[in-house]
Amino acid sequence: MELEQFIHNSMVQVMKGIMSAQKEWASKGAGYGVISPAWDGPDDFRNRTQEVNFDVAVTAATKTEGGGEGGIKVVALNLSGKIDHSAEKSTVSRISFSVPILPPTTVIKKR
Repeated sequence: MELEQFIHNSMVQVMKGIMSAQKEWASKGAGYGVISPAWDGPDDFRNRTQEVNFDVAVTAATKTEGGGEGGIKVVALNLSGKIDHSAEKSTVSRISFSVPILPPTTVIKKR
């Protein structure tokens, strides 16, 4: 999987996961807490920002057979029994970074 696609899918799934958890919890009518709470106030947006941290093993590979493209891919374990008759030179590296997000919140009104 390309690194770009991995980051995209991960970020979208994080946001969708928070939203679906909030909806399900609110529909239960439990009244016991909230998921990702926020209080009204002028500085509230700054206080809601969180970091999504990534620590990813990636590989930059070059194949010798025709038609292949190089690129940075997220490392995945392949356990298939298929025999491939191409030569590949690859370098595995690790990259760490974080992406700030403003997650969906459940607003709690001040009284």
